[in-house]
Order: sequence, then structure tokens, then C-alpha cells
Amino acid sequence: MPRRRPAQLRTGRTTWPEHRRIPQVGGVSAGTLRAIAHLERTRLHPGAVAEAVAGWSRFVHGAARRFDGYAPEDCPCPGCQWDDPVVRRKTLAAVLAALPGRAARELRSVLRPLDERYLARAVADPESYRVRVLLL
Repeated sequence: MPRRRPAQLRTGRTTWPEHRRIPQVGGVSAGTLRAIAHLERTRLHPGAVAEAVAGWSRFVHGAARRFDGYAPEDCPCPGCQWDDPVVRRKTLAAVLAALPGRAARELRSVLRPLDERYLARAVADPESYRVRVLLL
């Protein structure tokens, strides 16, 4: 039986630029990273969870605790909702619901200090209520 050519094996794979590393979430096990990578391949884009965690962390540790007028301009797309901290936290909530139990617990342990910091320092207004619902 003839062997398959490398080009035949690579069909259907998405390519990622060789010079760019896919960001990963720190502080979790290799099994959790595998589960996150599988979820990103099937439902999101590579590195989406790490970007969401980093964006949520920047917002929580930043000077602004209000959502009105917050624009970090991380995404070069005009009108993109990915810059919104609420969208990032909703994405993380959906990821937690989709991950297997152990992986979700590990990712939740990374997010818990950030959520507690937000709840402790946030300005209480009707705008922040939509995030408080996600965190409690």
C-alpha cells in the first residue's frame, strides 16, 4: 500500500503563522490546556480563551471600573465587540460551561481572584449589574 503524501495529510487543517505563537492560559495543567485548545479549534479561534482572560485581567487591574466609555482598543476591527469586557467575561462563562469538569474547575480557579477583585473594587451602578450576574 502506498503511503500518503504530506500534502494529503495536511488537507483540512487550519494554518497558523509559524512565527506567531498561540497564547495559552497560565496556571493550569496540560490536560486543561488540551481541553481549551480543543474547544478553541471547534468553537472559537486559537488563543481566544487566553486573550479573554488577559483582557479581563487588564480591565480588572486597570484604573477604570465603569463600562461606559471603556475602550482599550485591543482589536483592530472597527466596531468589534471583543474589546468590551462584558463580552470577554461572557465568553469565559460560556467556555466554563463547555469545558469538562476538571478543566472548568482549574480555569475557574484562575478567574476567581480576578472576579473577586472586580467585585471588591467595582463602582456600583446599573451598568455593572450585567457583569455581577455573571460572577455571582
